[in-house]
Amino acid sequence: MKIHHWLWAVLAALGGGLCVYASFAPLGWWPAAFPGIALLIIALEGRSWLASFGLGFVFGMTYFLFLFHWAYIAAGIVLAQIALTAVEALYLAVLAVVWQGLLRGRITGQVVCVRALVLALSWIAMEQLRSTWPLGGMPWGALAYGQVNGPLLRLAPWGSTQLVVLLVISIGVLLHWVIFRGTAGRHVTATASLLAAAALMIAPAFLPLPARAESYITVGFVQGEIPDESTLPEGVSRALTVTQNLVTESDEIADGGAEIVLWPESASDRDIRSDPDARRLMLQASSSVGVPILLGTQRYPEDYRYNDYVVWMPNGEIADSYTKQHPIPFGEYIPGRKVFRSITSAVDQVSVDMHAGTEPAYVDVDLPNGKVRIAVPICFEVAVTPTVSEAVDDGAQLIVVPTNNASFGDSSESLQQFDMTRFRAVEQGRTAIQVSTVGVSGIVEPNGVVRETTEPWTADSRVARVGLRSSLTLATRFTDQIWITCYAVGVALAALALLQLVHSWHTRRTHARS
Repeated sequence: MKIHHWLWAVLAALGGGLCVYASFAPLGWWPAAFPGIALLIIALEGRSWLASFGLGFVFGMTYFLFLFHWAYIAAGIVLAQIALTAVEALYLAVLAVVWQGLLRGRITGQVVCVRALVLALSWIAMEQLRSTWPLGGMPWGALAYGQVNGPLLRLAPWGSTQLVVLLVISIGVLLHWVIFRGTAGRHVTATASLLAAAALMIAPAFLPLPARAESYITVGFVQGEIPDESTLPEGVSRALTVTQNLVTESDEIADGGAEIVLWPESASDRDIRSDPDARRLMLQASSSVGVPILLGTQRYPEDYRYNDYVVWMPNGEIADSYTKQHPIPFGEYIPGRKVFRSITSAVDQVSVDMHAGTEPAYVDVDLPNGKVRIAVPICFEVAVTPTVSEAVDDGAQLIVVPTNNASFGDSSESLQQFDMTRFRAVEQGRTAIQVSTVGVSGIVEPNGVVRETTEPWTADSRVARVGLRSSLTLATRFTDQIWITCYAVGVALAALALLQLVHSWHTRRTHARS
């Protein structure tokens, strides 16, 4: 390949990655994902298998490097951001090789609808794999979460992230076809492809809205203030100060008529079941609000810990609890600690490893008018589709996402997480409330409308009337079937691409001999 051809291919890959990144918060330019996919296809056109791998890696590094800026903030070293980015970019590098094989197919190369379908399905399978493996995967940055500001969000209750991605990739393929056919003088075909892309983008806006709420509940949620440890007087506990700030802020809504009050993850890093000072603060909060308080706390059975979200009743008893199923590797526990300590001492920032819970992500709250089941995926778990779907399928009528964003500074991590909470609200047909230690906290309706949002790093408390629903969306009912089907199709397409690779290698070898 000539140098200028290489340069254009690399620039296309870089541009594609930047466009896809731009669809996510903080920019939220959702249409940018479509030319991003088109640019990736342009970069791969006519390239070798090795070049495709490299270009896919360039695309992925650009896509994820900016998206994962918060990893540098949290760890304090740029190596964490680069390492996470590189691992995730490898998935897109392998996908680019698969796409190269599929693009060389006779039917795929000539029939645009087939091309759109096979490229989209292989992307979906890759994204599912990236979301689950290794070490539980990394679902953050799934392509669908960049579409919460656009009409494709309406597809979420019908087919979850997979259906949204199917449309994103298909529109990107059609845009590439517009360029490909337009430059070849096939203006009628190019125009038809452009109209088809516009139709795919606009049509979901006309899908029906979710069902009306069956009942309502008044909810209070509290965003406390995280103190700078260096400003605290000697001997004053930062953990207890965080809890005290939540108690103080809860006093502001004590007379607001809330039936339950929501506190964030890590509201008390001291175990309120065994620590007398933490328990005293909780009893003070109960005396003020007089209703169940849902809050995050830590549990330390031995030399490890659990991340719990508990239902604290006014009488000082814990009525129910959920333990986080998906601790974050290198964030909440260190796999292979000895190996990674030889590379960097930053691993010691996680001094006590977190273990995983095994029960579904919901809690039951007994109220005077009956029991309410609430899905409570903790922090990053909002990105894990099966975790949220399982809780809703088991009867959760409301989604609450307790989170602690304090480690991520002024990065876009909280905004990106709130976009995932928005996606879950629409996908599951439930009102969703994100409650954070430092923001963003807020309420999202099942139609994607956002209300009652707070400012980051600002103590705040709100009371709102929210709907409860029990009907299930298709995405919720068929989560397992969708994932299994997409994996099966992805394996088949990867095998097809491999066969094309073998065929190309055999053809070149035959020509070389002759």
